[in-house]
Amino acid sequence: MTEVNITAGSFKYSTITYFRGKAENVEMGSYGQKKTPFAAPAYLSIQNKVKTEYLHGRVRFVTRTAVDWTKETSADVSAFVYFSAGVTTAVTGSYDKAKSAKLELIKFAIDEGPLKTMLNTDASGARNFLRDEGSDGRIVTEIWVVVEAKLAEHFQTSTSISVADVAGTAKVTATGGVQGTQSITISKGTTFAYLMYSVKKWNSDKTRIEDLEDDQVGMT
Repeated sequence: MTEVNITAGSFKYSTITYFRGKAENVEMGSYGQKKTPFAAPAYLSIQNKVKTEYLHGRVRFVTRTAVDWTKETSADVSAFVYFSAGVTTAVTGSYDKAKSAKLELIKFAIDEGPLKTMLNTDASGARNFLRDEGSDGRIVTEIWVVVEAKLAEHFQTSTSISVADVAGTAKVTATGGVQGTQSITISKGTTFAYLMYSVKKWNSDKTRIEDLEDDQVGMT
């Protein structure tokens, strides 16, 4: 099992440290200003999010990971929601539930290439915000959500992932897995941890993004 570590403000998986600050507000494609308050977890102050339709064909399932919840503390885990097989909406979990149930984390991501294409060709609102905001502008490109272990296995074994817009939220469907077809609705309140990208380089008149870079907890 890959080593993980959970704190109130971060989630470390392998060598990458993800944000947990105000994760309940974050969705895939949320963008805004990165805030780094003194003596409090860094977080994304959300301006808006890209249209769900722009996520289709660009979001992929990356991995799953088990967590030894008994090694974490109730203060660090705090309240969260999780998904079960056969149910598209999440239900509220707790530290005690995490210890007693077989709950894992699964990760979804938009890779840098598709992200750059999305910002340059479709999501002009997000692109213009990142341009105007400057060095503090961020967009969420990777999220972790909590699911039952059998649902994590389904996503891991699925042959395709699709994203559909349902009343402004992202319904992620995995087909061809061990349980046929399963869907979860990723909306505000379902994100456990997240990673953001910033713009590293623009073209000469700042109308197109040429390079992006990821941002982890502890980076400026």
